[in-house]
Amino acid sequence: MSTLKERIEELQIRFEGKEAIYVEKGALRVRVTKIRFEILDGSISAEVEEIPTPGLPIGPFPVRPPGRRTPLWWKIGAGYLTTFSEHCWYMGYGGWSLFFDPRTIQGVIDLSSRFPDNATGYERYKQVLHFLMDHAAYEPSKPVSA
Repeated sequence: MSTLKERIEELQIRFEGKEAIYVEKGALRVRVTKIRFEILDGSISAEVEEIPTPGLPIGPFPVRPPGRRTPLWWKIGAGYLTTFSEHCWYMGYGGWSLFFDPRTIQGVIDLSSRFPDNATGYERYKQVLHFLMDHAAYEPSKPVSA
């Protein structure tokens, strides 16, 4: 069995600097950087930056004025319930999920480029979730802190 340090290193090797689809009450394409173990509180943090993509973001992300496409950036965190697999990283208790498989990313990009103009954000989000389920994007995962 691997140690906590080894599992965090594996998380960093798999996902540091990689592109992903970020899902949390919406969806957008991001790059994940600065994956770190926070010793003081035993959590793991990372930075995510939006990769501007036609049709994305979907959901409760800040709306920018037309013509201003400054990418969104924020820090995410996960505690002892966080899990990961070969292509996924899950917060572990109902929050965000990240999908790193290039086929999944391209599939969501293709899907989002075809959304009808009159589709609501909720309809678009449902389509993304169905795509993820229909294409086996959710993988069995292992805990970081086991």
